[in-house]
Amino acid sequence: MDESKFRAHVDANLTPAQVDDLVRSLASKRRELVERVERLERQMLAKDDCSHTDAADAASAQENRLRARGMVEQHQRIIMEIDAAFRRLENGQYGVSETTGEQIDYDRLVLVPWARVGAHEKESK
Repeated sequence: MDESKFRAHVDANLTPAQVDDLVRSLASKRRELVERVERLERQMLAKDDCSHTDAADAASAQENRLRARGMVEQHQRIIMEIDAAFRRLENGQYGVSETTGEQIDYDRLVLVPWARVGAHEKESK
C-alpha cells in the first residue's frame, strides 16, 4: 500500500506520522474483517451431515448459520466504512466531520479510524 498518497484534511490537524498510523490501522482492520468474512462464509456453506442430525441439532445449526450471516453483514458494513475512509484519505477529506467540517479528535480516530463524524455527533446510516 502506497501510504504517501494518503493525506488528512488540513483542518484535521493530524501529523504525517499520525496519518500513517491510522492508514496502517485501517488496512490491518480491513484485512482482519475480510478474513473473518471469508471464514464465516465457508462455515455457512459447509454441508451438515444430516444423516445423524435430530431436529434440535438441525435447529441449532440453522441458528448458527443465521448468527454467522448477521456477523458477515456487520463486518461487510465496516469494510465499506473503511473503504470510504481510504477514499477520504485519497482526496484529502479525512479527519473532519462530514456534517460539520470540524476536526475529529485523534483519540476517536485511533479507536474508530473509519469515523465520519466527531464523537459528539450521531452517525447516520
